[in-house]
Amino acid sequence: MTPDVTGLEKLKTLLDQALGKCDGPACLLTGYLANADQGRCLLAFAEQARDSGKLAGWYLDPVFGDDAEGVYVDPAIVGFFCETALPAANCVLPNRFELSKLAGVDVPDVESAVAAARALIARGPEMVLATSVPAPGGRLANVLVTEAESRAAFVEQRPLRAKGTGDMLSAAFVGAMTAGVVPSDALQLAVDLVSETASDASVRDLRELDPIKSLNKLGFVSAGLRNSTYIAQLERNPTK
Repeated sequence: MTPDVTGLEKLKTLLDQALGKCDGPACLLTGYLANADQGRCLLAFAEQARDSGKLAGWYLDPVFGDDAEGVYVDPAIVGFFCETALPAANCVLPNRFELSKLAGVDVPDVESAVAAARALIARGPEMVLATSVPAPGGRLANVLVTEAESRAAFVEQRPLRAKGTGDMLSAAFVGAMTAGVVPSDALQLAVDLVSETASDASVRDLRELDPIKSLNKLGFVSAGLRNSTYIAQLERNPTK
């Protein structure tokens, strides 16, 4: 069965329509690409929106592989991410495997993840959020890195059949950033949400994540808007 692939004209139309619905400058989060041509279409859109003052930031999730499966896309897509998209993005959100490939170095721990992220920052982006980095005690770290600072938020590893925790983390982080949350708090907020959702899916042995339940439990409305009480708690206790 041949999968449906969104054509470039339709993709551009959808992007223009989405941007037209925004009241002010918008953030763009991009992830899986069916082909490198889609990536070039997204890049042209991002550059045009940025030049017109309509783009607040491009958040690039370079979806091309993981530790379990290796690279699972056309090598041309990996080349696009590494050579073309990365220098143009404001923030890059790779998993540990993708970070290692993009930086060309091993990433066995948090310290090496910070060094690899800074190597990417030297090529263009202002910030890197690296996910699923091995940490002491069998935990995983999500590491937020800028040129001057780094911060890690840790989660426990757990058996999980459901997929999509990385996508959810990227979306939650970008959503919080768009709402005006500072990066360190946006990281913790996103990690808390994904950790709660993954824990629930593990306990119930779900095949699909149930983020709405976690949004409600953590005090968010189902539309995904941030709860001011929860954010205030993070601001009072940023090392939560």
